[in-house]
Amino acid sequence: MDSMGTVFTFISHETISKINILQNYLNGENGRSYQTVRSMIKYELDNGVVNFKELPPNRVPSGCRTLLRIHRALKWLEVFLYNLGTNPGQAKTSDMCAAAYHETLAHHHSWFIRQVAEVAFLALPPVEDMYKVICVRDHAEAKVVLMTTVDTIVKVYNLTQELYTTNHMLDLP
Repeated sequence: MDSMGTVFTFISHETISKINILQNYLNGENGRSYQTVRSMIKYELDNGVVNFKELPPNRVPSGCRTLLRIHRALKWLEVFLYNLGTNPGQAKTSDMCAAAYHETLAHHHSWFIRQVAEVAFLALPPVEDMYKVICVRDHAEAKVVLMTTVDTIVKVYNLTQELYTTNHMLDLP
């Protein structure tokens, strides 16, 4: 992800920090409760770890809250990669990325973060450079790689979405 430009470097670092939080829970004293998304949700709900009203200050976010942030970003990545894979090169990557952001993540962010994101999208490389990053020569090859990736993302996203929906956790602060 880092090789795709500044926007992706920031996203990559944010994702890594969230994965580290989840890894710390998995390696912690209650690690057995964090082996699956389902067991994490059950443990955190049963033990009052999840705060539905606010993010407690000076406390590591719950596993459920942390995974929800990754889950939302996964939807953005799905839509962006879909746009990239279905567009035969006429649109700018910055426009495709911005469209995916507005469709998925923008409403979760403050005005300031939305403005920073808009500027950051302008730094995205052209479509041809994105193809090089994913090790393909042209749109036809990219479409195969990207649509395969999107299909996998959709499966993971839908499973997690169902668990969060069932447990009324899609709006955690």
